[in-house]
Amino acid sequence: MTFLQLRNRGRQLVALEVINIIQLFPEIQGNFPVLANQMGHNCGLSRLEGVLNKSELRARPHRTRDLDTESKAFRILARVMANAPRHLPDTLLRLALQLCRPGTAGISLVETPPGSATVFRWISSAGLLKEHAGGFTLRNFSPCGVSLDKAPQLFSYPARYFPFLKELPVPVVEALVVPLIGAGSGGAIWLFSHEEGNVFDSEDIRILTDLADFTSSALRVIQLLDAERSARLRAANEIARQAAELKAQVAERKLAEENLMELTGSLLHLRDEEQRRLARELHDGVGQLLVAMSMNHGRALAEKHMGPTAARAISENAVLLAQISQEIRTISQLLHPPLLDQVGLAPGVREYLEGFAERSRMKVRFEITEDFGRLPRDVETALFRIVQEGLTNVHRHSESRTVTVRIVRSRGVVSLTIADTGKGIPRQKIREIQAGRASGVGLRGMRERVRQLGGSFRIRSSDKGTVVIIRLPLDYTTDSPREDSAASAVVVAPSTSLSDPESCAESSYLASDQTVN
Repeated sequence: MTFLQLRNRGRQLVALEVINIIQLFPEIQGNFPVLANQMGHNCGLSRLEGVLNKSELRARPHRTRDLDTESKAFRILARVMANAPRHLPDTLLRLALQLCRPGTAGISLVETPPGSATVFRWISSAGLLKEHAGGFTLRNFSPCGVSLDKAPQLFSYPARYFPFLKELPVPVVEALVVPLIGAGSGGAIWLFSHEEGNVFDSEDIRILTDLADFTSSALRVIQLLDAERSARLRAANEIARQAAELKAQVAERKLAEENLMELTGSLLHLRDEEQRRLARELHDGVGQLLVAMSMNHGRALAEKHMGPTAARAISENAVLLAQISQEIRTISQLLHPPLLDQVGLAPGVREYLEGFAERSRMKVRFEITEDFGRLPRDVETALFRIVQEGLTNVHRHSESRTVTVRIVRSRGVVSLTIADTGKGIPRQKIREIQAGRASGVGLRGMRERVRQLGGSFRIRSSDKGTVVIIRLPLDYTTDSPREDSAASAVVVAPSTSLSDPESCAESSYLASDQTVN
């Protein structure tokens, strides 16, 4: 290599180093054309005016328009635009190769990477330089940058001014560049000719301008699609995040409900045991003491050497003791009837209903099979407590004078029905109760006992009365009566308040119970 060649090559390398410096220090890129002209003057590079050749387009002969080919090409672009706009840039460049016969066609868009200089990114290319898609050139020192500032341009041997083009594997003889109008922050579509004699004419710039319009529209559509996809992705991620949070909240609430159910079950069990203990102590302790006091009063009254005042006082005390004994017995039975543990549910409920009818002056109809048998202790206790709570609600709220309690046992299930003929419960209140949003202490206790045993709890109500239907599962191995046994009806009420039990309206409710699941 001669000394002259070495000098020119060294100057070119210095110019390339200036470009590298511009990339590292974008704040000086505005002065780069001046630097480039100075380097070109000193390094043998041409000035920008030396490579611009747009004026020759008018003097060059242009080929005849091939309207059929153009029409076919634009119909293809229209279909791609309608059906797959993301594929339009590649399709457009392939058609540009057919219509204008360049060596390479490409599309470049302006980008400003974080902390770097503004560049033109080759987003798509076709032809000999197809593999260079994704590369970039400086915004203020590239053919695309010149065209973006000065409208469509034709460059002749542009490597004389843009030395980085010499690094391409094939020489660039001519470059036709048309800016993209409305393509975001800027862009251009360009054609490279790589062979001597293969030059562009005015027909090429007309076709490329039309293709640029298509490209701008396609890029806007792609930008909208990308924005929509990003929005959908953000929305999907937000939905997924909220769903995960909701799932976690549901799991947390479910765990809390399970813990609450377990705690409630424990509290109910403790309360039942405490009531059983208090009832036993009242019956065996206080009750026995009252019996002893009554016996002593009897002995005192038998004494003949007692004044009339003392005899009258002792006689009145005997009456008071009898009343106290009756109250203690009633309280003991309400807390926990001894018959419930001793002989089972049927006698325990019957004894309670007799006391309820006496206290409330209501007519009570009790239906249960004679050979009902025994149930597990927790089931008997739950059914007895539900009967207590149910009749308390009837007495307090229904204004009914009659109530029917029916207990039916079949293989695998025991059902309890409590029906009155009162004023009923408003529909809105029923919906709130069924949804668990509102109910009194009694209903909540009944529902919780049923839930603890895995049963079902239903309420049906109208202006003719209310029916509460409870079903509890039983172990198949539990001793049970014959399934064809019919429940016998027993009317529990003071004889002075009885009427014909078959005339009671609750019989219609009990008949409809067969349809409730």
